[in-house]
Amino acid sequence: MGDKVVFAGVGHHLPEKVITSEEVERRVFETSQFKIPRGLVAKATGIVERHYRADDEQSSDLALKASQLALERAEMKPEDIDLLIFASCTQDLTEPATANILQEKLGASRSHVFDIKNACNSFLSGLDVAESNILAGKARTALIAVGETLSLGIDWNIDSSDRLRTQISSLTLGDAGAAAVVRVDSNGNGRGILGSSFKTIGDQWRLATVLGGGSMHRFSPEHSYFSGKSQGLRDQALKHIPEMVAQTLKRVEWKADEVDVVCCHQVTLDLVEEIARLTGTAIERCVVSIRECGNTAAASIPLGLSRAWSEDRLFPGAKVLLVGGAAGFSVGVVPLVW
Repeated sequence: MGDKVVFAGVGHHLPEKVITSEEVERRVFETSQFKIPRGLVAKATGIVERHYRADDEQSSDLALKASQLALERAEMKPEDIDLLIFASCTQDLTEPATANILQEKLGASRSHVFDIKNACNSFLSGLDVAESNILAGKARTALIAVGETLSLGIDWNIDSSDRLRTQISSLTLGDAGAAAVVRVDSNGNGRGILGSSFKTIGDQWRLATVLGGGSMHRFSPEHSYFSGKSQGLRDQALKHIPEMVAQTLKRVEWKADEVDVVCCHQVTLDLVEEIARLTGTAIERCVVSIRECGNTAAASIPLGLSRAWSEDRLFPGAKVLLVGGAAGFSVGVVPLVW
């Protein structure tokens, strides 16, 4: 059956600071004197609380703690890593790659390192590149690490109902680290990643943006915050994600009700539930973290895997789907046998 790439260990880390949706509404009022109706954020998103980084915590710090747990679960050491990919929406610096900083902190001195950035699908893109490197014989073991400090991208100056409509998606954001160790497997036992499927609809990139930091708005403070058109993003997700899940299930000859674990990117609870319904996968099979973690962007999928590990849901032979939707707009689906 040839070599396949399998997961050896996964891990996650949540910052200590917990922020409730009521506190989010209060902070908006303290900043702009605009009062969001009490309980609206939780009702509209399904998010009860999320975690925010400490002032001295960087993206690489969150990725570091998650990576250490992933390595511990894989029973590996940092020096066992051939390839280290930092795959995240947020970084420590513009230059150099945050992967270099993570390499130093982790002590993975013999690994080849670089960053991959593809919005909330950064982890899936990193996993795809890691798999390709391993199958090409350029590495045997890879670490894909995410560190999201998304709370820094929230513009709290929401002063009207119109502004709330464009900014409420930013109020879903939470900080997190997550990581996965993958390696080559030559046992021919059917385990491993069964190929990846991706689709990008580039003309929809304007639906969710952080416009600052690039050549358009280099040092513009007003463009340094996340802004998203929630309904437009939802429409794209409902249009493209179920279709790609169906195509992937057909390719690997699985039925929807045969899938044991689904780890998906999560923006709001009702969207997770609706996509589960449209794809025919039971919501009970989904690892739902949105209620207590918020939207953790590229960390959400490996966070789900790590929590599934903790809950003993990843038994040998389990059929797992990784499902992502991201600003851009892009979709990614990765089926694997645990």
